Amino acid sequence: MSYQDLHDWLVAWPALAFACGLPADAEGHAWVPSASQQCRRGAKAGAPACESPLVVAVRLAHHWRLITGHDLIIDSAPLLACILAWRRRDPDASVGHAPHYHPRPLLLGYRVHTLLCRGSGLPLLFFLAPANGHDAPFAQPLLVWAVRLYGLRPRIVRLDAGYWGLRLVAWIHTTLGAVAIVPWNPKRQKNRSCLPPTWTADELGKRTSIERFFGRVFSLFSFFSLQRPPLSGWSAVTSRVALTYAATVVVGLAAHQARQPDLIRSPKRVLAHTWVGLRE
Repeated sequence: MSYQDLHDWLVAWPALAFACGLPADAEGHAWVPSASQQCRRGAKAGAPACESPLVVAVRLAHHWRLITGHDLIIDSAPLLACILAWRRRDPDASVGHAPHYHPRPLLLGYRVHTLLCRGSGLPLLFFLAPANGHDAPFAQPLLVWAVRLYGLRPRIVRLDAGYWGLRLVAWIHTTLGAVAIVPWNPKRQKNRSCLPPTWTADELGKRTSIERFFGRVFSLFSFFSLQRPPLSGWSAVTSRVALTYAATVVVGLAAHQARQPDLIRSPKRVLAHTWVGLRE
């Protein structure tokens, strides 16, 4: 929503405005900031309004110990760009290599680099980049910002082969005090019996948690239109990804509050379960 749409929505729905923590005016109505005030406050906060819900939700999940951050995974997934009317393409999108399971070798769009908590299966942070960019520069900033924003103390960091780098591995071991698990060449890694102890086949297999997360987000959250969104521009796509990731964390918080840990990764079921519990 735009700032004006958000203002009109909260004015028309006072219960939502009070639930968001807005104060009441002299007549008892919800005091909703104007569109210009929302823009100024968002700029003063230092973070885009679309990313703030994700940071707040993750901090709350970490406070409730739903997210521990001891075992982290970093991986990327492609986001296909939308071809708009009159065959106009997204100016910020680029052509990059597609994953091995995709029928086409090249895709037009972006890549979303995600930091995931393996224990909960919930996202912590992300960076959106053009599809033709290399993965390596995004791993260390993701970890740095996660430690600063959430106060995490990771013990294990699992990364895809595209993030491989001696400086990154040394930084993870010395600065973070964690163990980096990175396959250096998965395409030629047929014989895994000679891998170092920290790169065993069992440890590398645990990295598939983020693949399942990408599958849930891109399929279950179809109403967000995350794949081929009807948007154009890096900022608009970043907002859509941030809100989608925030929704996954909010669903996990709802399941955790309802004491249903099996529903943390089931967005379609957790809201129905909570509604039934409220009605009863």
